[in-house]
Parts: sequence; C-alpha cells; structure tokens
Amino acid sequence: MGCKYYINGVESRLYTELYGYMDNTAPEKKTVESIHRILRNNGIATKHHKGSIYINQANLQPSLREINRINLKYPGLLDTQFIKTTPETIYSRASEAHVLTINPAVLQTIEVEGPETADFTYDDQTELDQYVRLVAGKENTDDYYLSEKARQENTSDESRFSDMAKEDQDRLESKVVHLKEAFAKAGITVDVEYDTELPVLGEVRPGEVNPIVVLNPNLVKEDTAYHEFGHIYIDMLGINDPVVAAAIAQLKDTHLYKQVQEKYSELTGDRLDKEVLATAIGLEGAKIVRKDPSWLQQIINRIMRRIGKVFGVEPNAAAVLAEEMFARKLRAEAMFNPLSPYTQQSRDHQNFTEIVQDLKVRIASEIYEVEQLPAKERDKTIHRLQNLKQGLNKVKNIEDLLETVDSMGSSLASAINKYDKIMELPMLERATLENMSEIYKLKTELDALDIMQSIKRVILVKKKDRKDALKQGLKVLQQGNFDTLEERVNSILDNALVYNKRFSDNVIPVWAQFLSGYHNKAIDPQIQAEIDNRIRYKRTTGLDKRALEYLALKERYDNKEIDAVEFLDQQVNLAVEQLKDTKISNYGALKKQLRAAHKDKSSFSMYMDPLIYSNDTAIQLFVKAIQDADLRKNDMTRIFKSKLSPQYEEFVAGMSESDVAKLNEDLLEEVTIRGVRRLAIVNPIDTEKYYKTKRDFIKQLNIKYGQPQQTEGQDEEAFKRDYAVWKGSNEYKKARFEEAKWDKKNSKPIEGWRDELKVLEKQIDEAKKERKKLKEEDNEYVDAYSMLTGRLQELQKFKRNNYNSELKQPIRDWTRPDPKVYTNPKYTKIQNNPKLKKYYDFVLEEFQVGHRMIGDIMDKNSWDKFSYLMPSIRKNDIDRLREQGAWTTIKDKLKEGSSIVETDDEFGTYNQNSGELNESVPRYYVNRVPANNVSRDIASSLYQFRHMAHNYQVKSEAVGFVMTFRDIIKNRNTLVTNSSGVEYIQKTAEAMGFKLPLLKEGQTNTFQHVDEWIKMIMFGQHEIKSEWRGFSLTKGAGALNAFTAMNTLAFNLLQGTNQVILDNMTMVQEAVAGQFMSKSDLAWAKTQYWFSDGAAISDVGRFNPQTKLGKAMEFFDALTEFSDQEGNKLVGGKARKLMKTSNLLFLQQAAEHELSATRLLGLMHNLKGKLKDSDGNILKNEKGEEANLYDMLLIDKKTGLMSVDPKVDNFNRLDFIGLVQGLSRRTNQTKGKMHTPIAQRRVLGKLIMLFRSWFVPGIRRRYGHGITSGGSTLHIDEELGTVTQGTYITLFNLMRESLLNKEFVHTRYKKMSEMEKQNVIRGGIEFASRTAAWALTLALANIDDDEETWASNFMLYQAKRYHSEIKMWSPSGLGGEFWRMLASPVATARPVQAGFDLLGQLGAEMGYAVGVPWIEEKDVIYQRRAGRFNKGDRKITKDFQDLMIGWRGLNKSFGEGPKEAYKWFMTME
Repeated sequence: MGCKYYINGVESRLYTELYGYMDNTAPEKKTVESIHRILRNNGIATKHHKGSIYINQANLQPSLREINRINLKYPGLLDTQFIKTTPETIYSRASEAHVLTINPAVLQTIEVEGPETADFTYDDQTELDQYVRLVAGKENTDDYYLSEKARQENTSDESRFSDMAKEDQDRLESKVVHLKEAFAKAGITVDVEYDTELPVLGEVRPGEVNPIVVLNPNLVKEDTAYHEFGHIYIDMLGINDPVVAAAIAQLKDTHLYKQVQEKYSELTGDRLDKEVLATAIGLEGAKIVRKDPSWLQQIINRIMRRIGKVFGVEPNAAAVLAEEMFARKLRAEAMFNPLSPYTQQSRDHQNFTEIVQDLKVRIASEIYEVEQLPAKERDKTIHRLQNLKQGLNKVKNIEDLLETVDSMGSSLASAINKYDKIMELPMLERATLENMSEIYKLKTELDALDIMQSIKRVILVKKKDRKDALKQGLKVLQQGNFDTLEERVNSILDNALVYNKRFSDNVIPVWAQFLSGYHNKAIDPQIQAEIDNRIRYKRTTGLDKRALEYLALKERYDNKEIDAVEFLDQQVNLAVEQLKDTKISNYGALKKQLRAAHKDKSSFSMYMDPLIYSNDTAIQLFVKAIQDADLRKNDMTRIFKSKLSPQYEEFVAGMSESDVAKLNEDLLEEVTIRGVRRLAIVNPIDTEKYYKTKRDFIKQLNIKYGQPQQTEGQDEEAFKRDYAVWKGSNEYKKARFEEAKWDKKNSKPIEGWRDELKVLEKQIDEAKKERKKLKEEDNEYVDAYSMLTGRLQELQKFKRNNYNSELKQPIRDWTRPDPKVYTNPKYTKIQNNPKLKKYYDFVLEEFQVGHRMIGDIMDKNSWDKFSYLMPSIRKNDIDRLREQGAWTTIKDKLKEGSSIVETDDEFGTYNQNSGELNESVPRYYVNRVPANNVSRDIASSLYQFRHMAHNYQVKSEAVGFVMTFRDIIKNRNTLVTNSSGVEYIQKTAEAMGFKLPLLKEGQTNTFQHVDEWIKMIMFGQHEIKSEWRGFSLTKGAGALNAFTAMNTLAFNLLQGTNQVILDNMTMVQEAVAGQFMSKSDLAWAKTQYWFSDGAAISDVGRFNPQTKLGKAMEFFDALTEFSDQEGNKLVGGKARKLMKTSNLLFLQQAAEHELSATRLLGLMHNLKGKLKDSDGNILKNEKGEEANLYDMLLIDKKTGLMSVDPKVDNFNRLDFIGLVQGLSRRTNQTKGKMHTPIAQRRVLGKLIMLFRSWFVPGIRRRYGHGITSGGSTLHIDEELGTVTQGTYITLFNLMRESLLNKEFVHTRYKKMSEMEKQNVIRGGIEFASRTAAWALTLALANIDDDEETWASNFMLYQAKRYHSEIKMWSPSGLGGEFWRMLASPVATARPVQAGFDLLGQLGAEMGYAVGVPWIEEKDVIYQRRAGRFNKGDRKITKDFQDLMIGWRGLNKSFGEGPKEAYKWFMTME
C-alpha cells in the first residue's frame, strides 16, 4: 500500500513529504531543521548564512499561499514577517523579503496520525488512478495549477525545460549583450527583462515597439538565451526560409523532436516545429559559446560545411542558425516576417484564468464567511459552496463554468424572489431591519455579477474566434455547453439589468420610511418658528447664497430687471422655501432629499466632524438608527449586569477580591488544545487525563503488536512499506480490536448518536443512487459525478471515523469519556460546595447564552454542546503583576503597546482569503490565546464577553440596512462647486437656454465619511493599522498619548480647577439662554447633586450603581461611555479598581462626573410640566406637583433596573439621550467612539487631536456648521432637536442688520427669532465673563509682593487662563491658535523631548563624573535659580521629574507652580 498527497490529480511532492513526516514522526522527535529541509527542497524557503530562514523571493506568492495552506492544517506552525523590499538589480526586479519562523512549540505538539488517517489508501495502480481521476484535489486547491494550464494553452515562445547545466549569472549577461548586438546589427532592437518570479526559464513577449525577451536569472540554463532569441530569429525568417525549412526537416523523428513534443503536448504543426527548432538552436548555441571559436575558426567551419555540401553531406541547419547568431551575421534581408501572435492568444486565455481565480477567491471568501455562522445557518449553504469550489478545480475551458454560472443564477433568483415578496407588502411593513437585510442580499447578488460581464467578454472573444476559424475552413470542435452557457449568462445579465433599476427605484422609499421614524418631532415647530420670523420681519438670515436660484435672482437684480424691494421679497421667499425643504413632515420629504443631488462636505468636515454633525438630515437619522441599536445593546448589558452583580456579590462574600487567580482557582483549569495550553472553566470531564490515558494506551498497544516505528535516517518509502505490511496483518486487527474494547470501556455514546447514524446512512444511500444514475446515463466523467464521488467519500470517511461497523458501536466524535472513570475532581469539588455550584452554574449558563448569540465558533470537545474555554481577554496589568511578576508585566506591557497582539479589539477582523476587512460585526475574544495571557477574572471576562455578544446580535440585524444606505450615499449625485460652494453649470445646457448643475465624478468626502464611520461603528475598525518593521505605529501613538495624558493631568489641580470653571461657565451660558434648560433647572440640579443623592461619593468604584442618580446616568449614558467602556469594567472590589492607572486622573473624572450629572438633572427638570399621559394630561409626582422626568424614573425592587414610568406617553428616550450627549459635546468636548472624528483613526490624527477634542465642538458652537462649507448658517440638528446657528454668526447678523436697517441693536434684537435671541444671550455672557476675567487678572497681577500668596497666584492663573481660553475663539484668537498648532502640532512632543533631554543629561552626568574635559559643572548643575530649582540643584533632577507621572501635576499646582504657569501664559501672548 502507498500514501501520497494529490492536488488537482497531480502528486504534490511538498505535501507528500511534509504530511508524511508529520504523520510518521513522534512529536518529541520532530525538528525545525527537518521542516526547513522539506520547505527548502520544494522551493519555499532558503537559509541565510547567519541562520535566519527566508521565503524564496523568486517564488514569493506561491510560497505564501502554500504556507497559508500548511497553517490551516497546523495552526501557528509557520509565521512570516515582511522585512524589506530588496532593490532591483540587472538580474531581478525589486522584491519583498520575508522572514519565515518555524514554531518548535507547535511542531512538537503535532501528534503522530499514521497512514490510517490518510484520505485514501490504495492497493494497486488502478485504484490509485481512479482516485486521482475522480477525487484527488477536491480540497486545498492550488491556483498555480490553473496558471500552469493557462501557460500550456498559450504561446510556445517560452522555455520550460532544459537538461543543460544552470547558467552562470555573468555568462548569462554576456550572452544577452552579445545577442542583442547581433540583432541590432540586423536592424532589430530586442529588449531584455529579468524576472525572478517568472515560472518558466524564459519567454518572448511582443512589446509596444520591440520584442521583449524575459528571463528568470534563478532558473536559466546554458541554452536559454539562445533558445529565446532563436524564437525571434525563426519567426522573422519564417518557416519557408531554406535554412529554417532544412533544420525542421532534419529534426523530424529525432529524439529531441519527441522530447519537445512530450513537454509541449498542446502544440502541433508549425508551432511544434518552431519550438523544436528553437530548442535545437539553444543547444547548438550553448555548445558554440562553450567552445568560443575564434574568427579564424568560424571561417574554417564555414569552408568545411561548403566542402561537405559538395560531397552531399548536409550541414546541421540548426547549428548554422546558431552560428549566424553567434557571429553577429544574421540575414537581415530575409528577416521580414512578423512575430507570432501567440502572446495575444495568451492574453485572452489569461483573462479567462483571472476569471476562474477571481471566482475561486470569491467562493473561498464566501465559505469563510459562512463557516462563521451558527451551525443551522451554515449547513444551508456550505455544501453548495464547497461543490462550486470543487468544480472550479476542474475548469479548463469557458464552457466548464456552466455549473458555476447556474449556481450564481439560482442564488440571484432566490434573492429576487424574496425581494419581490417584500415589495408586495404595504410600505410600513417593508421598512423593518429583517426585510432590509433581505433587500441587501439582492444588492450583494447584483454587485457580484460584475464577473458575469467578464465571462460574457470571454464568450464573445471565443465566439468570434470560432466564426473566424469557420470562415477559414478550419475544423472547429463540438461546442458542448458553450451555447447553453452563453444563453444562461445573457439571461442572468438581462435579469440583473432589470432589478438594478428596480432596486434603485424602490429601495430609497423603503429606507426613507424607516429613517423617518427617527426624526425628532421637536424640530418641525422650530423650523416653522424660523419661517414665521423671516416672513414677519422680511429677513433673509440663513439664506444659502450658493444656490442656483439665488444666483439667478442676483443676476436679475444686477441687470436691473427687478428693483430692491422685489429683490428683498424674493430673497425672503427663497429663504422660506429653503427652510421648508428641511422639514421632514413625512417619509416623502426624506425620499426627495435622498434622491436629490447634494453638495459635498469639506475635507475639514470629513476628517474633524462627528458624523452626526452632517448637514444632511438623512445621514443624521442614519446615525440615530445605529445609536438606537447601540441603546438596545446597552439595555441588554444592563439587564445582564443586574443578574451578574448579585451572583458575584454572593460568591465573593467573605473573600478577598484583590487576587482574582486565587479567587477563581476552583472554577478554572488549563487544558491542551491543538498543542496550546488554554484557560477554561472546569469541565465535568477530566479531559487531560482522558487524552493522556488514551495516548499511553495506544502507544503500548502499538508496541505490543509490533507497529513499525520510523527510525532516525530510515527511508520514508521503506517505512511506509513496513507499515503497509503491518496494517494488512492480524496483529493490526488485534490492535484495533483492543482499541475498540478500550473505547467501549472508557467511553459512552453521545446522546442521539443513533439518529445521527440514520441521517448519515440516508445521505450515503442517496449519494450512491445519484452517482449510479449518472453512471448509467454515461455521465461518469462530468463534474457532477466527480463532485458526488467526493461528497460520498466524505460521508463514508465520517462514518468510518465515528462508527465501528464490525462492533456496531460509535467511536471518536460519537462518544464521550465515561464520567464514572474520568470525572474531573475539580468538578466534584464544585458540586459538593453549594456556593461554588450556584456561581459555577450561573457562569456556564450565561456563557452559553453568549455563545448562542455569536455562534459556535470557539474550540470545544466533540462531545460538548458548547465551549468551556475562557474568552481570550488579555490579562489585566494588575493581575499579571500579581501572578507573573514585574519583569513579565513590563515585557507584556511593552509588547502590547508596540505591536499587534491576538487579543486586540480595535482593528476589526479580516478575511483570511482576501485580506480585506470583514464587513460584518466582529466577534472578539474567541481566538486561540495561551493560558498565561488570558485573564482569570471570570466575572469581568464574562461581562466583557456578553457586552461583545450583545453588540454582535443587535448590530448584525442592522448590517443589511447599513450597507444599503452606504450604497445609496455612494451612488447619489454630487454637485460640482467652486471654492465658495457655488454650483457649476453645464455649459451645453446653458447654451440651450436652461440651467443644469454639473455633477461630480469619483468618491466624495461625504461617502468616505459615511464609509469610514460604518467601518468604525459596525465593523470594529476603530483604528487603521499602521506598522513599520513589525512596530505598530498605531498602538505606539496610543501608548504615547496615554502616557502624555497621565504625565500632564495626573494630580494636576491647576488644570482640574480650570476644567471645572470652563465647563460650568458654559453651562451657565446655556441656563441663562434658556434653550435647553433654565437657570432654575441648573440651580435645582446642583442642589440635587450635592445635597440630595450623594452619588458623587457613594457610587464611586461600584460595578452596579445603587443611587437613583447613578442609575439614571447609566440609563441615559450621561458620561457617553457606556457603549465603549462598560464592557471593560472590572467587576471586583474597590481596592483592585483603585489600582487602575486611569484613577490618577481622579480630579478630571470628578469634574466630568459633576458636570455630566448636573447637566442630566437640569435637562430632566426642564421637562417639568411637559410630560403627559396617553390622554394628554400633565403628569404629577408623588407630592401632587407637576412631574419632571427625574420624578418619573422607576427602579425595579427585585432587579434594580431603571425604567421610565409607562404612564409617560410623550417621551422618546433615544431623542433625550441625543440631547444629553449633544449638549455635552456642545458645552465640553467630543466623547465616545460613536462620534469620534475619522482623523483619529489615523496615527497622525491621534497625535494631533490629543487635548484638542474640544476644538471642533467649540468652532461649531460659535461659528455654526456652514462656516467650512459656505452654505446656510442654519443647521437642522436632529440630535439636539432644534435649529441651531453659530453664536458669533448670530451676533454678527445682529450688528449687520442693525447697520443696514439703521436700527438700534435692542430694536433689531426684538425682531430676531427665539433661537437667535438665545444665541445673543450666550454671546453676551461669554464676552461679559471674558471681561470679568480680564479685570480680575489685572487686579491680581498688580497686588503687592507681600500680599501675594499661593491662593492669589492660583486665582491669577485661573482668571488668566479662562480669559485666554475665551479670547481664543475670536477670529484673531483662532488665527493665533492655528499658528500654535503649526508650531507644536502634537502634545506628545513634550514628553518625547523630555525623554531625549534625560538621555542627554545622563550622558553629561557620566561624562562629568569621569572627568571628560569638555563637560563643565554648569552642564550638570544650576548656577542660579531657575523656576522651581535653586542654585546648586542638579539639572538631571528636572529631567527625571518631567517624566514622572503625577510629579508634574503636583509641581504645577502647588508652591511656585501657579505663578510659573501664569508667566508661561504671559509669554504665549
């Protein structure tokens, strides 16, 4: 018997050697060197003289593909890392260099499987041939097989083989130069290229001007150069040339002719003759060069040939041609024939090959995505895709794609059928997430048909070739499926054309209907108030003067066609119409907006604005729809928290929570899976004992019955023969019989195995019947028969592996270890401890709920229904420090901060086939991570895992909706505008007397913003990977930002106080303006926070807040962190939580908590008297007073969950959360991933935006949303539920209108809208507070020295900083801030500089210590007082302190710090 590995019916030497070694070598004997030798012998790896292993650059792409294939079977065995791109040389193009690492830890855990696990074993050649013809190659296909077939059907102008020695590089170059000169002398320029990735020795390609000889310097032999140049010479002389004709005649029936014919089996006729002659010329040319005859010897040779001819001796014509080339005496006068057109034929076939490869990648990607689905969903489509994959392996001609095309057509038809049913529903019933997901499936099917156009092009080319051949009277082979394929492709494309049009017509109304449900109803009265104000006082404020209508009106006025009064009236009418267009009274208005061409947003807005700031109402509503999904996710997490919290509290009662490893020791164990130690929750079965016992038994059994063991140095084939003999012996049968007895004694059948056996046997019978039917119909050689055979073998193999037909008993996956024999002692301990058991059962149950949400994708035992593995959440720094020590913690922290690690969850997930970002909601914490890196904090890990699972569940439902909206935005027309935002007009239309806007082509900023936002929020790519030589620039920037923030803000009372003053003064502005809350609302909120609830103190460090205010802040996400940070919460005690480094910013966190809480309370209090029941009655609180929202919040006594009293009928929680967070951003800074600017996804953006998240909200608050687009200064804000305008824009309008209308300011103020009046109040308070701060600064700066105190300097700094902060927002102040940003673009520059300063000072100290002459005392010691340092202090002290977290904050806040900080502000001005 034999055991070999086949790909596409061809034995693979690589896999025969590799898998043979793996299957027959004991784990402990497997070596890295042996694997390297196998890879080297098969052209994949090469070893550097320094010991590093590199991927063969000449074979890079195929090698990477084979490495990926190997890793699929042995995960983690091989690892590659890009090092650099090697420069181009005369012998090779620039190419990537990759280091290859063979993991010995993984290698030595790969068990011996032996030949019995092979997919197929054979006893004779007939059996092997049948297997190769029908089955081999059905899995793990190799695209390079198709490439080889393509080349076989292409030009013969290439050298595939040579028996001669490998060419020396220098000699090759010499030959090439010599031959180029020979052809140049004949007037023919030949270009030569070197390509180390060329899969053959060489080939000839037609260039645009000159023929091109392409050579692979790593493969060429002595005859290659003459062979390829010989092709050109033969073609240009033509086969009727006497010497060429004579040479071909001489070569007929020779051994060389037969050898070439065998190697180029696809060539016939003249093409074969030419290839034989080119080969002969190559051989003769190599001989001549080797002899290197002198000019005299060449003359003698020619004389001898002439003499021989006289005596009837025919000279070697191939040698004559080779000598003409060598002697540079080409017969130029006879070289008039064109080069062969074979290469064009090659290009046509290459197009076909690319189609097949594209289909393979696409189907492989689909299989990968389907395999991620839950089992029930996976089984619906996986077999169809696998059959398609198998079918593509056998495709050789375009007709062979019929089955693939049919499958694509069926899939499209299914999607169309579902789409049609949805479109038959009433509009309101269509607009559901489920239906929109089905609609999106149609869109994906339509988009996938671009490859069908490529297939059609190849069909048309082949059809034309057939037609031309018939015209020439040539024989054309039977067309077979060709006509059927053409008809099917045309039918599919016609259908697609119809439904593409229907889709674009029908999908926008459905989406408009769905999105209109998120419209904030409070906006429409605000818009109407603005309309009424414009009409009443004839105001044009907010008019978009970029619009074509306005430009036409202005032109009429300039041409004196209308007077000033009519011009004003029509401007007012236009402003009113523009405002009316912003109303969303029904879905029809939104539909109109979605279909209309729009103006693109600026690059500034795209990179810097949150997406919710968009001027496009549809996009704002889209963001709200996803926020609604986020809210549902958060509610699921809150509900789970209410379950987890009491269970955890009961479990840890009386125990220390500081050491989570010890706390959870009884509930966790380490198990070995695929050679890696993994952390798991205790399994009822002691799997380690079971697997070890079985391995030991099998080992002893094999020894007992004499199973051959491969010895060191033994020939592989000899070992296999020995094993085959043993396998056929009675000893083998006895061994297997005893193994079955052991299984029966140590295992129990899984539940329901008989039912599974019945289903399996039914599937096998059906497959046999179908295959028999095909055979009877003489269809034994069609793809369907082959695929069915493969499927049958899979089923039979599965049955053999899991059912012993002789003993009639289940084995392997249909059995589980006998619990009586292998009960886990840890599990027994848990069952005997009621407290442990209760918590254990709760944890397992809740993990199972999470697994059901995300699908069965974690490793598990075959008998288990779900995985016991802990989520692969990285160990907390505090826990790692306790468990593994300081050095390991430091190393891990450095690794995590500088490189991509397997537990990262900020980059999304990637498709292993295409390498592209998975456009699906990510499932984190399910990958294979060693136990020593996984957190042992069960409660925190469970909470984080469930938060992720909730996110996956709710957002997966919305993927179809999201992606279709993305396409709507992508395909929407965009107007071309100038730098001022004015639309361009189509010149042709204008010449015809009407105006049409010019439309923009290509990707828009608006689409890019939406697309990147979707990648962030839906697909988890919050940051874009950026690496340099293995170092993650992205994570490095994040770590640097984190250190800078800690270094700058920790214990910084000076900055914390400034934050309190700024934020509260902004809230005072809002309260006095009265748009969102009143002064009394704010006063009530402050009182409630500080004196009633006490939440600021009692809820600090709590996992589950207990106070009403604490629960309300969570319920309405007042801190804008629940979605992002909640899952990362530590469930443990306060002491452990207090060790988190983020707690060093407690001053800032306290200020943020107070402001967020009082903002929330103020907004809730503002609803007093506005909340009504379903009958329209105003609701009362328990005191009989008009209720505010805080009064109507209920807390369930059993679960502790908060909700709004169901009696409230006119309250929308999503809109209220939008108001809370929108006002937070407006008065503070951008927070939360939902609203993160896309600039911060990039390394430079992260660095620039540190400490500047307040900048854009501040700009928008004061200058509005039209400042960067040149449009209307009015903004319809779906988040705030109102119409907004920049505060300073309103003040400017007030002054401008007062001057134009010659009115007093207060008179004009009365004619403004309510929103504008509120803005005037905001601006007035801001300028008044700025003036007060300036006066206070002036007073404190001029007090006598003896009256100066720390307190006075502290107040001086705060007053000066507040004045500077407000002054910055003026136009001149913004200019100064812009230049400061240019001068110091990143805040991280200071600590980086401080680091370099410290290194420099360390050098100076060491130099000074050893007496280096050029380092003086002044270089290391202060010679006079400098800031906080006195004369005689060492300068290195400052450098150390500047990098110590907390020290800088303390120094700035106390002592001379405030005074020095004030001086710094003065120098800035």
